[in-house]
Amino acid sequence: MLPLPLLASGTLMQVGVVVPDLDAALERYSTAFGLGPWIGFRLTPDNVRDLTYRGRAADYGIDIALTGTGPQIELIQVRGENTLYHEFIDRHGYGIQHLGVKVDDAVATTDELVAAGYEVLQSGHGYGSNGDGRFVYFDTVADLGWILEIIQPPAVRREPDFVWPRGANVPAPPTPPRI
Repeated sequence: MLPLPLLASGTLMQVGVVVPDLDAALERYSTAFGLGPWIGFRLTPDNVRDLTYRGRAADYGIDIALTGTGPQIELIQVRGENTLYHEFIDRHGYGIQHLGVKVDDAVATTDELVAAGYEVLQSGHGYGSNGDGRFVYFDTVADLGWILEIIQPPAVRREPDFVWPRGANVPAPPTPPRI
């Protein structure tokens, strides 16, 4: 792995776990590890622009639940076909699928990783309230042993589609500085 200054300046922020049933996983992870409350989002082509999978336009959705900050746990239930998540499930079953790194500029970091020879596996952007926010998955398994997701969080997160447990008080995440 080459020195990658933009990636190295990022912050490890997320552990992504693919689950077969989000509701059951929320109960299980909350009970086993004392995690929560969770905020949840349904990401689909209706609210994420330019979803791709292996270089082609993709038409899938994911339901995600997020909790914590150091690092954040993301539970992912996939809906639809032909995704990086399906590849992972077919090869490994359900479980930890990726580690996510928060970056200031996902486009520049993507360019850096592609120039270093890492393949873009899946991506999307525009899921924030203002149409910003971007995620890109890379095949870093040979060098790191896991899939890398770079995440440029939106300046303003849209309202969650659900909070778990229902009625939980979830503090608003801090607004990242604009650079």
